[in-house]
Parts: sequence; C-alpha cells; structure tokens
Amino acid sequence: MMESLFMKLRKSLLFGALFLQGMLQAHAISDAKLEVIRELGRLNGIALQCGYLEQTQRMKRALVLRLPKLRQLGELFDVTANKSFMELIERGESCPSAGTLADQVGSAIDSLEREYPSSESR
Repeated sequence: MMESLFMKLRKSLLFGALFLQGMLQAHAISDAKLEVIRELGRLNGIALQCGYLEQTQRMKRALVLRLPKLRQLGELFDVTANKSFMELIERGESCPSAGTLADQVGSAIDSLEREYPSSESR
C-alpha cells in the first residue's frame, strides 16, 4: 500500500516536472539555468528530510535575490525538492553531514550567481 502511494506521488511529480519544463522553455530559459534550480531543489529536499533548516533558508534567500520573478521557476524548485525528499525516504539513505550539505549548497549558490547575475532578477 505504501509502495503504491510512493509510485503515485512519483508519477505525479514527474508529470509536474515535465509540464514545468515545457512552460519554462516557452520563456527561453536555458537548460543550464534550469539545472541550477533543480540542483538547489534536490538539495532542499535533502535539507528538509535531514532537518538542516538553516540550509533551506539559505537556498531560498539566494533564489529570491537572484531569480526572475516567474512562478514557474519557484514551482520547478518546489517540485524538485518534493521529489528529492521522497526519493531519500524511498531509498532509505542516511543524511549527509551538516558540513557536507553546507558545502554542496554553497557550490550550488555559486552556480546560481553565475547563471543569474543580479541584474537579471529585476
């Protein structure tokens, strides 16, 4: 029963991600820019599952400061975070250390800053 619930959620998240991908391509946002948002979403799912809330706040702050104000970009981040959160539960993986996750978040934020210079976000 629980496994079928995970499969339904996974299919729903996959459909949502594909839909968002199409919507974002209509706005001519490069794959590299979308990948940065996906990576931050993936890390956010891990941070939420592992209780590293300071990293979640750090990522969201960076996104708000850098991203163009498009709802679809926020939705891509959220869908990817939810998928990452569920996959961590499904696989039964242990959490990374706080330092390891902080380093990964820092690298992802550096990539975000390269892909989205502050002048683009206004």
